[in-house]
Amino acid sequence: MKYVRLIIVTIIFCLIFTSCSTVGSGQTDYFGFKTSVFTVVDETDTHEGFFGDGSYYLILDCSEETEQAKELIKEWKALPLTENLQIIMYGGEKDGVSYGYNLAEEAHWPTITNGVYKFVDRQSKADDKSDDTNLFNRYSYNFSVAVYDLDTNTLYYFEFDT
Repeated sequence: MKYVRLIIVTIIFCLIFTSCSTVGSGQTDYFGFKTSVFTVVDETDTHEGFFGDGSYYLILDCSEETEQAKELIKEWKALPLTENLQIIMYGGEKDGVSYGYNLAEEAHWPTITNGVYKFVDRQSKADDKSDDTNLFNRYSYNFSVAVYDLDTNTLYYFEFDT
Protein backbone atom coordinates (compact mmCIF):
# COMPACT_ATOMS: atom_id res chain seq x y z
CA MET A 1 0.00 0.00 0.00
CA LYS A 2 2.92 2.37 0.76
CA TYR A 3 4.33 1.80 -2.70
CA VAL A 4 1.00 2.57 -4.36
CA ARG A 5 0.80 5.91 -2.53
CA LEU A 6 4.39 6.71 -3.43
CA ILE A 7 3.74 5.95 -7.09
CA ILE A 8 0.59 8.09 -7.13
CA VAL A 9 2.35 11.03 -5.46
CA THR A 10 5.26 10.72 -7.91
CA ILE A 11 2.91 10.74 -10.89
CA ILE A 12 1.09 13.79 -9.56
CA PHE A 13 4.36 15.71 -9.09
CA CYS A 14 5.52 14.79 -12.59
CA LEU A 15 2.25 15.99 -14.09
CA ILE A 16 2.36 19.24 -12.17
CA PHE A 17 5.95 20.08 -13.06
CA THR A 18 5.71 19.14 -16.74
CA SER A 19 2.49 21.09 -17.23
CA CYS A 20 3.88 24.35 -15.80
CA SER A 21 6.12 25.16 -18.74
CA THR A 22 5.64 28.57 -20.38
CA VAL A 23 7.68 27.61 -23.40
CA GLY A 24 6.10 26.66 -26.69
CA SER A 25 2.58 25.30 -26.65
CA GLY A 26 0.07 27.33 -24.72
CA GLN A 27 2.08 30.54 -25.08
CA THR A 28 0.48 33.10 -27.40
CA ASP A 29 2.79 36.14 -27.19
CA TYR A 30 6.25 36.08 -28.77
CA PHE A 31 8.12 39.37 -28.26
CA GLY A 32 4.75 41.12 -28.55
CA PHE A 33 3.62 39.16 -31.61
CA LYS A 34 0.34 37.48 -30.70
CA THR A 35 -0.70 34.38 -32.59
CA SER A 36 -4.30 35.59 -32.45
CA VAL A 37 -3.40 38.72 -34.46
CA PHE A 38 -0.98 37.35 -37.06
CA THR A 39 -1.27 34.28 -39.29
CA VAL A 40 0.60 31.18 -38.11
CA VAL A 41 2.45 29.69 -41.10
CA ASP A 42 4.36 26.94 -39.29
CA GLU A 43 4.99 25.91 -35.69
CA THR A 44 6.79 23.03 -34.00
CA ASP A 45 7.60 22.33 -30.35
CA THR A 46 10.05 19.58 -29.35
CA HIS A 47 10.19 20.40 -25.62
CA GLU A 48 9.67 17.14 -23.77
CA GLY A 49 10.28 15.49 -20.47
CA PHE A 50 10.74 16.65 -16.94
CA PHE A 51 13.43 19.27 -17.67
CA GLY A 52 11.74 20.78 -20.74
CA ASP A 53 14.73 20.53 -23.05
CA GLY A 54 14.03 21.08 -26.71
CA SER A 55 13.29 23.75 -29.23
CA TYR A 56 10.31 25.67 -30.47
CA TYR A 57 9.89 27.58 -33.68
CA LEU A 58 7.11 29.75 -35.00
CA ILE A 59 6.71 31.46 -38.35
CA LEU A 60 4.13 34.24 -38.56
CA ASP A 61 2.84 36.00 -41.66
CA CYS A 62 2.45 39.63 -40.63
CA SER A 63 1.49 41.03 -44.05
CA GLU A 64 -2.13 41.70 -43.02
CA GLU A 65 -1.04 43.72 -39.97
CA THR A 66 2.22 45.35 -41.10
CA GLU A 67 1.69 48.58 -39.16
CA GLN A 68 1.26 46.70 -35.89
CA ALA A 69 4.28 44.50 -36.68
CA LYS A 70 6.47 47.51 -37.49
CA GLU A 71 5.50 49.09 -34.17
CA LEU A 72 6.64 45.92 -32.35
CA ILE A 73 10.04 45.81 -34.08
CA LYS A 74 10.94 49.50 -33.94
CA GLU A 75 13.60 48.95 -31.24
CA TRP A 76 15.02 45.69 -32.62
CA LYS A 77 18.57 45.51 -33.98
CA ALA A 78 19.32 45.56 -37.69
CA LEU A 79 20.76 42.44 -39.31
CA PRO A 80 23.30 40.88 -39.56
CA LEU A 81 23.22 38.80 -36.40
CA THR A 82 26.12 39.08 -33.97
CA GLU A 83 28.98 36.61 -34.41
CA ASN A 84 27.70 34.41 -31.55
CA LEU A 85 24.14 34.31 -32.86
CA GLN A 86 25.37 33.65 -36.39
CA ILE A 87 27.41 30.67 -35.12
CA ILE A 88 24.66 29.21 -32.91
CA MET A 89 22.01 29.58 -35.62
CA TYR A 90 24.02 28.62 -38.73
CA GLY A 91 27.04 26.78 -37.36
CA GLY A 92 30.65 27.80 -37.58
CA GLU A 93 33.87 28.00 -35.64
CA LYS A 94 34.96 30.22 -32.77
CA ASP A 95 38.15 30.07 -30.70
CA GLY A 96 39.12 26.77 -32.29
CA VAL A 97 35.80 25.12 -31.44
CA SER A 98 33.45 24.00 -34.19
CA TYR A 99 29.71 24.50 -33.61
CA GLY A 100 27.46 22.45 -35.85
CA TYR A 101 24.04 23.28 -34.47
CA ASN A 102 22.56 24.86 -37.62
CA LEU A 103 19.45 25.81 -35.66
CA ALA A 104 18.28 28.04 -38.52
CA GLU A 105 17.65 24.93 -40.60
CA GLU A 106 15.65 23.36 -37.75
CA ALA A 107 13.65 26.59 -37.41
CA HIS A 108 13.02 26.79 -41.19
CA TRP A 109 14.71 30.18 -41.44
CA PRO A 110 15.65 31.27 -44.95
CA THR A 111 18.62 33.56 -45.51
CA ILE A 112 17.35 37.00 -44.56
CA THR A 113 19.38 40.07 -45.49
CA ASN A 114 16.85 42.87 -45.01
CA GLY A 115 15.50 42.56 -41.51
CA VAL A 116 15.81 43.11 -37.79
CA TYR A 117 16.28 40.75 -34.87
CA LYS A 118 15.77 40.44 -31.14
CA PHE A 119 17.59 38.15 -28.73
CA VAL A 120 16.67 37.28 -25.13
CA ASP A 121 18.97 35.19 -22.97
CA ARG A 122 16.65 33.23 -20.66
CA GLN A 123 19.57 31.66 -18.78
CA SER A 124 19.11 32.29 -15.05
CA LYS A 125 22.69 33.56 -14.66
CA ALA A 126 22.45 36.12 -17.46
CA ASP A 127 23.20 39.65 -16.24
CA ASP A 128 21.92 41.37 -19.39
CA LYS A 129 19.13 39.42 -21.07
CA SER A 130 19.76 41.09 -24.44
CA ASP A 131 23.51 40.34 -24.49
CA ASP A 132 24.75 37.17 -26.22
CA THR A 133 28.41 37.67 -25.22
CA ASN A 134 28.44 34.77 -22.75
CA LEU A 135 26.33 32.42 -24.87
CA PHE A 136 29.16 29.89 -25.28
CA ASN A 137 30.48 30.17 -21.70
CA ARG A 138 27.79 27.96 -20.17
CA TYR A 139 26.89 24.31 -19.89
CA SER A 140 23.40 24.85 -21.27
CA TYR A 141 21.47 27.16 -23.57
CA ASN A 142 18.20 28.87 -22.78
CA PHE A 143 17.45 31.64 -25.23
CA SER A 144 14.88 33.07 -27.60
CA VAL A 145 15.70 34.82 -30.85
CA ALA A 146 13.50 36.24 -33.57
CA VAL A 147 14.16 37.70 -36.99
CA TYR A 148 11.65 39.86 -38.81
CA ASP A 149 12.02 39.82 -42.61
CA LEU A 150 11.19 43.33 -43.83
CA ASP A 151 10.84 42.16 -47.45
CA THR A 152 8.16 39.53 -46.75
CA ASN A 153 6.74 40.84 -43.44
CA THR A 154 7.38 37.47 -41.84
CA LEU A 155 8.46 36.79 -38.26
CA TYR A 156 10.73 33.83 -37.56
CA TYR A 157 10.79 33.04 -33.84
CA PHE A 158 12.95 30.39 -32.16
CA GLU A 159 13.48 29.11 -28.58
CA PHE A 160 16.27 26.74 -27.60
CA ASP A 161 16.60 25.01 -24.22
CA THR A 162 19.17 22.40 -23.24
